[in-house]
Order: sequence, then structure tokens, then C-alpha cells
Amino acid sequence: MSNEDDERLARPDGHRYEAPESDESRVSKEWTYAALGLLVVVLLLLVATGTVQIFPG
Repeated sequence: MSNEDDERLARPDGHRYEAPESDESRVSKEWTYAALGLLVVVLLLLVATGTVQIFPG
């Protein structure tokens, strides 16, 4: 690879260009974030209804 190609692929922070992620990995991340979001909503609901106490007493 020529020096000109290296400069074109370099980013200002010094890291090289990374190829876009595949559709498979993007969809996998979307499902993971959706599951984590659902878990947070369930925990907030349990705390709000008093089922799970933050400060027992």
C-alpha cells in the first residue's frame, strides 16, 4: 500500500479506518440493547411498586 493510501485511511486521532460492522452484528447488538432496556424497565417498575426496597427499614 502506498503512503498516500495510508494517509487517506488514517483518522485524526491516529487510529486506522475500521470497516462498517456487518448486519448480523448490528442486529445482535440491537437485541442485546433491547433486552438490557427491558431489564432496566422491569427493575424500575419493581422499585416503584415497592416490591424491591432500596432502603429497607
